[in-house]
Amino acid sequence: MSDDMMIHFSSNSSNQSDQSLPTKIAKLEARMVGKASSVASTPVQPQQLQQQPTWSSISSTVKFGPAEDLSEQLSSSDSDDDNGGEFLILANTQKRQRIQEDNNSSAFEHLEMTQEVADVRQKTVEAVETKTGVDANRRKQGRGRGHSVSGRGRGSRGNDQMRSQISSPMTLPSNEQLENSYHKEDVTSLRAKVAVLEEELRKSRQEASDNHNLCCQLEKELKELKDYEQQMKPKRTKMISDLLISVSKAERQEARMKVRQDSLRLGNVGVIRAGTVISETWEDGQVLKDLNNHLRHLLETKEAIERQRKSLKKRQSDKGDGTDAELGGQEEDFFIQDEIFKSRLASIKREEEIILRERDRYELEKGRLIREMKRIRDEDGSHFNNFQILNHRYALLNLLGRGGFSEVYKAYDLIEHRYVACKLHGLNAQWSEDKKQSYIRHAIREYNIHKTLVHNHIVRLWDIFEIDHNTFCTVLEYCSGKDLDAVLKATPILPEREARIIIVQIFQGLVYLNKRVQKIIHYDLKPGNVLFDEFGVAKVTDFGLSKIVEDDVGSQGMELTSQGAGTYWYLPPECFELNKTPLISSKVDVWSAGVLLYQMLFGRRPFGHDQTQERILREDTIIKARRVEFPSKPSVSNEAKDFIRRCLTYNQTERPDVLTIAQDPYLTYLKK
Repeated sequence: MSDDMMIHFSSNSSNQSDQSLPTKIAKLEARMVGKASSVASTPVQPQQLQQQPTWSSISSTVKFGPAEDLSEQLSSSDSDDDNGGEFLILANTQKRQRIQEDNNSSAFEHLEMTQEVADVRQKTVEAVETKTGVDANRRKQGRGRGHSVSGRGRGSRGNDQMRSQISSPMTLPSNEQLENSYHKEDVTSLRAKVAVLEEELRKSRQEASDNHNLCCQLEKELKELKDYEQQMKPKRTKMISDLLISVSKAERQEARMKVRQDSLRLGNVGVIRAGTVISETWEDGQVLKDLNNHLRHLLETKEAIERQRKSLKKRQSDKGDGTDAELGGQEEDFFIQDEIFKSRLASIKREEEIILRERDRYELEKGRLIREMKRIRDEDGSHFNNFQILNHRYALLNLLGRGGFSEVYKAYDLIEHRYVACKLHGLNAQWSEDKKQSYIRHAIREYNIHKTLVHNHIVRLWDIFEIDHNTFCTVLEYCSGKDLDAVLKATPILPEREARIIIVQIFQGLVYLNKRVQKIIHYDLKPGNVLFDEFGVAKVTDFGLSKIVEDDVGSQGMELTSQGAGTYWYLPPECFELNKTPLISSKVDVWSAGVLLYQMLFGRRPFGHDQTQERILREDTIIKARRVEFPSKPSVSNEAKDFIRRCLTYNQTERPDVLTIAQDPYLTYLKK
């Protein structure tokens, strides 16, 4: 509200009564409300909508003129009061009621109008307060010019009354104002929540964007690492293979040096030429020669003492006449001399036993030396001794052994990074195509049986591939320990505790083979096919002669189509029947396991120990083996003997199968 209007209000207060100003303001407000109501209640045509401004636009464009125009308006309002004030107030009241009744249809316009009225009231109060302050300053100046104190007091009281009358209706809000304030509070609260959610959404989007960028960066780094890996893989493989080759070369040199040193002590292979025939013979080393010379000297000394004893006894029997004292002295001398001879003979016997034990130990070392010399010779003559990498994966290192038509190399898997055993199967170039195909079918059959076997006590088969037209390779689990055959050659008799745990592990592998959907008969269970890893775990290997038991096979077993194959010392009697085709089952493996346990406990096989396979077959040694005999030494528990008897039951129908014998208490370690 302008300052001219405020001066006009203050000038009216001196000419009219102080109580008339609030009334006029109320009338002016009523008129304004009436006009707004009429505008809101009158239907607006589309043409009028563009011509007639809204209340908010009108209120925003209303400007109060100078004081003289406002004075004319107030005076005209006074004349209206004198002529028809009550009618105007009544009409305005009715208009307010109509506005309240139509509040639902024109709530938005009414809220804007109410806000404008409140702004007018607020400005009026501020103008009055400003005018009051101006009058007070003027009265202070007039007091200096002789104005009465009482006149100043009446003006201030009038202004206070006018302020209280003007502000009093403003401090009483209507229901609409309360609802509007509540609505504003709700809107403000919702807006605050929306702002918080928008901020959280912004942060989440920013975080998602950062994570996406980080993910892209990580993917890029991963791709770079993979590319670097592909680039470095050949170099790393080459470096690993070079290191392995260097170590293997050093091992080869060390093995050959050790063989040369042991050959000086234990002996070497010599060549003997007899006409056009060249044969090899073993020549003992210096240690064995010294032991044999010492043993021969003890035998000569023993024979000399025996001759002296005989001569002494002869003189004693040929003694002549003499006094009792002389005879007594001669008899005492005889007994003393004879005791000396006995003592010397006992001493010679002890020395002889020591030398024999030492010679036996050297004989074992000589056996290992002979096997190592044979391995080195086979390695030097092998076509794969130049550290080849097979199938771009397996680096061949040193030869482990050779037999039949295959060679077994220790190798390293450059992909899985583990040691393996590569069994190289070579076909003889002079074989016919039928024989080659038969050998290949046999190897593929063995592979198909072995590849599905996964058990802790069975050697794993990892891979198979072709090397060339006449050679293919099977990759097996590498067992760094010895096989049972090497163990028994080094220690022919094992303690029963060690033998028992070995046979338990073997039967665990056999039980696994017989609990499969298609049962498997190993058929070639012998010391050479039982390997040990670095922790001493026994594992069964070599399924070249294995048989798959079909579902339609009866309780008697399946027909043996490969009669004559296998190792005769470990096969049961039914495998040697010639009158008819033998029927076999898992009871074959039970017999073989019994032979293994007997050999571990007593240092020899129960049947045909000193015989060759040809002699066993010619003399029917196994067919005649109806009863097993146990030597008196070493001492073995009765439980072990009973278990061996059950395994070596002659009659096939009475012999238990694998699953039955596995329940024997001797194979159980649970405490009763």
